[in-house]
Amino acid sequence: MEKTSAFFDKIGTFGRLLRRLFDLRSDMDEEGTVESIRANVSFKSANAWTLIFAIFIASVGLNVNSTAVIIGAMLISPLMGPIVGMGLGLGIYDYELIKTSLRNLGYAVAISLVTSALYFLITPLSEVQSELLARTQPTFFDVMIAFFGGAAGIVASSRRQRGNAVPGVAIATALMPPLCTAGFGIATGNVSYLAGALYLFVINCVFICVSTFIFVRYLRFAPVKFANQEEETKVNRWVLGISMAVVIPSLIFAWFLQLETVFQSRARDFVEREAVFEKSFIVGKDLRYDWKTPRIQLHLVGEPLTDAQVQSLKDRLRFYKIENTNLDIKQLNAGPNEQEVRSRSSLAFDSQLTKQLQAQLASVEQNVRDLQIGPEWSGHVTSELKALFPRLEQVQIQNPAKEDGKALVVWLSSPSVADRSRVNEFLKKRLPELKAAVTHVRRL
Repeated sequence: MEKTSAFFDKIGTFGRLLRRLFDLRSDMDEEGTVESIRANVSFKSANAWTLIFAIFIASVGLNVNSTAVIIGAMLISPLMGPIVGMGLGLGIYDYELIKTSLRNLGYAVAISLVTSALYFLITPLSEVQSELLARTQPTFFDVMIAFFGGAAGIVASSRRQRGNAVPGVAIATALMPPLCTAGFGIATGNVSYLAGALYLFVINCVFICVSTFIFVRYLRFAPVKFANQEEETKVNRWVLGISMAVVIPSLIFAWFLQLETVFQSRARDFVEREAVFEKSFIVGKDLRYDWKTPRIQLHLVGEPLTDAQVQSLKDRLRFYKIENTNLDIKQLNAGPNEQEVRSRSSLAFDSQLTKQLQAQLASVEQNVRDLQIGPEWSGHVTSELKALFPRLEQVQIQNPAKEDGKALVVWLSSPSVADRSRVNEFLKKRLPELKAAVTHVRRL
């Protein structure tokens, strides 16, 4: 009995420790949190101008593919306020706050779309960058980022001593880039970019709002009015319904993304291991995933593949679990003029051989330079430097064009800082290829 009692005492102590560790109510500042959120909901004057500036910064960042610029825009953006305000309004049954937040969020979205669309209409840079493309295909992973980011934001904001989590939340949830990408879609008439970016923005808005709602309820913020069971159930159903409507497409997109990732990996392995031929080589490939019939397209030059070789390749697909893939081989010899095709194939081989010979020649030239810059060259440099620095005894240089090379300057007595600097400058001008570190030593 005593051992059992001691065991349960330990469990109870551990439970109390966990409650103290994860207790969010002990240092909560409910009144300050509500006031702060209400103050950031309004969208006028300074907030409107700040948003316009942030949109321009984010648009430029997407345009030039600069992650640092995009992060800066997210840090100064005031978009988070109305979204958190909606979550607070739902949690405390403040329907006026919800309406105000929705209205201000609508203003913010309209300003953002117009500003970003204007920028992308006038910018001379029209190439689609990777930072922009990343905002056009949202998945369930974006749902998790938005939810946990919003949770971190409301928890940090509800403390008496505010933490530094809010800037991180602004970066993680990334509200600005999707709106700028949507503006790009409007400016270029690309409906798929517009739809994908707006869907990502909706994901971020909904799940930041939902996480705020959940933690406001968990922290038991005082409601502005008494809500009966029926009203509470109605609000919970609305939150759940909207969340499910938003999250289901993201799950489908995540599933497709996973299938595409697996296909790309297997298709690359297939091409690298199986599409190796003695007298022809691949000059281009296109690995394209489609949920009905994925495709591997190979462009070959050289001696044409036989039907047996092509069929053998197709049979090998099943070993990589991509047997339903359409293998399309485009060969340069397809055409009426066989002599012309052979000439083009020969030129392609000659081009590849030329590149290999050029690389070998460059390596040989470097080795020759290293050999030339040996003891004899060191002697010439020593003679030249001795005329300028009588206290210098010898210069020894090995493999100067390599970072692991050696450039040793031996002095009869300790050189001054100015002398060392002048010798270093001389060596750099005398040998522009010098990469080895110059070391100065005094003869013992």
